[in-house]
Amino acid sequence: MDAAQAKAYKPEDAFFSYKQRDAIIYALGVGCAVKDDLKFLYESHEDFQVLPTYVVAPGLLANSITDCPGIEFELAKILHGEQYIEVYAPLPTEADLRTELRVVDVLDKGSGALILSNLTTFDKNSGKKLCMQQFGTFQVGSGKFGGAKTCPEEKKCVPIPERAPDAVLEQATSVDQAVLYRMGSGDLNPLHVDPMFAKMSGFKTPILHGLCTMGFSTRHVLKTFANNDVSKFKAIKVRFSSPVIPGQTLVTEMWQEGNRIHFQTKVKETGKIVVSNGHMDLTDVVFRKPEVNATPTVQLKSDPIFSQIAQELPKQKGIVQKVRGIVVYDLTKNGKHAAYYTLDLKNGNGSVYQGEPKDGAKANATVIIDDDDFVKLSAGEINSAKAYMTGRIKIKGSAMMLQKLQGLMGGLRKSKM
Repeated sequence: MDAAQAKAYKPEDAFFSYKQRDAIIYALGVGCAVKDDLKFLYESHEDFQVLPTYVVAPGLLANSITDCPGIEFELAKILHGEQYIEVYAPLPTEADLRTELRVVDVLDKGSGALILSNLTTFDKNSGKKLCMQQFGTFQVGSGKFGGAKTCPEEKKCVPIPERAPDAVLEQATSVDQAVLYRMGSGDLNPLHVDPMFAKMSGFKTPILHGLCTMGFSTRHVLKTFANNDVSKFKAIKVRFSSPVIPGQTLVTEMWQEGNRIHFQTKVKETGKIVVSNGHMDLTDVVFRKPEVNATPTVQLKSDPIFSQIAQELPKQKGIVQKVRGIVVYDLTKNGKHAAYYTLDLKNGNGSVYQGEPKDGAKANATVIIDDDDFVKLSAGEINSAKAYMTGRIKIKGSAMMLQKLQGLMGGLRKSKM
């Protein structure tokens, strides 16, 4: 590694054009759904917007560091370590762009080399500066070359607050997430789709792009603290600390400190932090606590049953006084978490809704059950006690509370829920 030679590298500018369709495909790649994110998915929406993280697409095209003198690359050992994005105005819905690349430094991190590259993007026609981003590319095994360990131009991560998060948002990725994301972002690294290449790189299976995970995290912060208004986005910095397997569930924990939102993202199934020490700077904060803390866009056979329970609940006079508790149903599908439903029989006249308990309330009992089994249980086709003994139903918390719920289903067949 020769940092001085790399820093002197001045390649030709890269040009990139996109249409509304391209921005929409990118939005789908980072988990946008019609229910909550139509403004990012429908070009005729009155408030159609482009996600600010879409700038990674022209950035990836321009980040031609594999041609940089002074750096010997091994693609199978390359990892995206960190990313910083700063935008100066909302991205146009369509644009012709020009991007400049400069290698800021090559840092010696011992176990590898961290290549810092700055990319500044302009509107090709007006010359207006739209954004700057810094890629931190880590090459495993290329350290100990005697280079500097730090750089004053490095956009650094900062620690997250040492307290419980102010908001948490959860979303499942699709098993095809990486395939969709690579089409929307232009990041065609075979690590994310080719099983053989993934194994050559030390992974059992293709992994999700770190920038895709960042896109999910960005959306979660914007939804919670900016009411999905991209004009409030100023900058974001993330560190990619562990891989995500497509199909896993991402949990974004967020802390507000003024106009800076600190966050980290975990994989629910493993508990591992995959985006660490992240922060997003907003021009203004409009805090909106998510109505649902974990609602993947999955249609369940149980949905109409819970709707019917909600209709039946007002007929169950005095049930809140009788039960005085909160029961959460953790519904699974094909062995994976699919959705939560909460029966709040503790507050007011009682309520039924999709998602975990609101306003920080805690469940007195949690029932873990497969979607199909819940339907059969509700219809009286399986015995609840036998299902519990055989492990088809799992209960956390107060099992006695569940016995108080007999009769709640009213017009449906009575069953021990």
